[in-house]
Amino acid sequence: MAFWSRLFQRTPPADFVRAYEAFPEPDRRLPWREVPYTVIDVETTGLDIRRDALIAVGAVNVENGRVLLKQTWYSLIKPPPDREPSIESIRVHHLTPAELQNALPAEEVLAELLCRIAGRVLVVHVAQVDVRFINAALKPFGGKLRRPILDTARLALTLHMNARWLGEQPHDMSDPAIELRGLATALGLPVYAQHNALNDAVTTAQLFIAQATILADQGQSNLAGLIRAGGV
Repeated sequence: MAFWSRLFQRTPPADFVRAYEAFPEPDRRLPWREVPYTVIDVETTGLDIRRDALIAVGAVNVENGRVLLKQTWYSLIKPPPDREPSIESIRVHHLTPAELQNALPAEEVLAELLCRIAGRVLVVHVAQVDVRFINAALKPFGGKLRRPILDTARLALTLHMNARWLGEQPHDMSDPAIELRGLATALGLPVYAQHNALNDAVTTAQLFIAQATILADQGQSNLAGLIRAGGV
């Protein structure tokens, strides 16, 4: 029995994890514009959670339906020696081992990240990837990201289905592509150089505001409605 207890025992949370967990979740009944959000994006050494690691994170706040460009944050993260960027990943994000040599250790960056998102709703594009990597990085410190988390890719799929039901699109159309820049361009939004964590976070923030505005016009005007439409 003692063996199994130790096997499944959670790592005691680090101080920065406890501080993050102490913040209450935003009230889901609030209109979406009254809720504080932080939009994030990450870069990794690859897509295999078992062999790859975080190497960059970007974040920007959204409040009152506006992107707060004065409240942005970007940091490189030093990967473990056995998880340096592959040639294939360098071609995507252009972050080399030399550039990451003097980056901050993961613990410092994760502590800053949790401080910045405490008490706020997290917004991510294709959250499955970013959230998995962040949670894997937080695991040694006894933490994980708290819900609610909104995924702009899921919001895009919900809006696509709503458009079908409203007769704005043919019912035989296949599901839309969920590539970030394609979605932003389709809504007439500006796009920025891709595969930079901060640029992608800003593009995602603008996309999120447009999506939330459309959903509010369709009757899903509070945080609970956004969670139903695109929560993870």
